[in-house]
Amino acid sequence: MSNDQPSEPYKLNLGAAKTYIPGFVNIDIHERAELSLYLSVEKLPFPDNSVQTVVSHHTLEHVPDYLFALGEIHRVLRHDGELLLSLPYATLTEYHLVNPYHRHNFTERSFDFFDPALLKGSAAEDGETAFRKVFVRFSYIGYFGMAPRPLRVWARRHLLNVVRQFDIALVAIKDPGWPLDVSPARG
Repeated sequence: MSNDQPSEPYKLNLGAAKTYIPGFVNIDIHERAELSLYLSVEKLPFPDNSVQTVVSHHTLEHVPDYLFALGEIHRVLRHDGELLLSLPYATLTEYHLVNPYHRHNFTERSFDFFDPALLKGSAAEDGETAFRKVFVRFSYIGYFGMAPRPLRVWARRHLLNVVRQFDIALVAIKDPGWPLDVSPARG
């Protein structure tokens, strides 16, 4: 990792037009953001390994080239830096699948392709982008939230309109030999 890191690592909020977070650099394509940037094609203006935390609430599904955006997020994150995402669940039909501005669908397994211990290398993907999942939390709709866990898991996998959104925490892997904190206490 380079030595040109700031003394205090940056914290970024991507998609900040409606979710401004004090103490973060708030980034969005919208002019209300502190930094206007098109995440699908423009590089993040931060040095490699200079960011500790990236937060994004309902943004990644709108980015046409989210793989480019993930690559940029990975580049600026420090090893073991956090990527905290809130995303609509893939099977939410009423608001997600019918939204013409949603370009991508995500589930709790979507980021397994970036984990060297899981699926990374199983496809012909390019790049060094690597993340490990720390936790996933689901926002269930109606009575599904009160159902026993086995029923919630079954319903999430087999039915539509069970989960509204999910929150996922990932940590950046810069060198697979370096330690990562994926303990439950981190979540």
